[in-house]
Amino acid sequence: MKNFYFLIITLLSINITMAQTTYSPVYDGTFDGTIYTQTFNFPTGAAGYAAFANNNANIYPLAFSNGGKITFKATVAADAEVYFRFEANPYPNVTPDYNTVNVQLLASNPDNTPYEVTIPANATNTYNSALLYVVTRDVDVTLSEIVITSNAPLSTKNFEIAGLNVYPNPAQDSWTVKTQNIKMSTIQVFDILGKQVLSLAPNAIEANIDASALKSGLYFAKINTANGSSSLKLVRQ
Repeated sequence: MKNFYFLIITLLSINITMAQTTYSPVYDGTFDGTIYTQTFNFPTGAAGYAAFANNNANIYPLAFSNGGKITFKATVAADAEVYFRFEANPYPNVTPDYNTVNVQLLASNPDNTPYEVTIPANATNTYNSALLYVVTRDVDVTLSEIVITSNAPLSTKNFEIAGLNVYPNPAQDSWTVKTQNIKMSTIQVFDILGKQVLSLAPNAIEANIDASALKSGLYFAKINTANGSSSLKLVRQ
């Protein structure tokens, strides 16, 4: 494992950009007892694995090498839960497969309340089957504006900042970033989904990045100077 960490933290001067691709599934395919009439219903008597299948084949193949999310709006008369499932291919060749966490839909929320569920990064899997499961039986669930978003891979572009270095790396509590003689105006730290988790404005050639509030994993620090930007890979142990 240590060798792996040292491999992925080899210092690279890169500019990070995050793009996204969106897809609009159509979950109107029913099987094994589910009912779709502009609402989704998982009735008593339906098989435990009954669900709703996407019928928009144009979204395939799906891949989430840099993570993604599913957003939608929901209206329910009683509390209910749903989740989304991705499979390599339609049954029976479903492996590898992935289930999102259950999303709780609250009847106390206004109609068309927005919801979001995160899809973690997966470096190798692609999916050609997308399913929607309603967990709660006998509740009419209205879903609209369902969008699957896939984060595009990070693009890289070389840009050199003289003497740019970071240590220790991996780190447990903090990283120190240093340049040879150019002041760093700001430092932005992003997780692997492209979400900014830290920001500081050192206006100095050396700065400390506090990692104590971050989870273990891989991060990217974008170093901004008056002459341009560069980035470093960071690992939090």
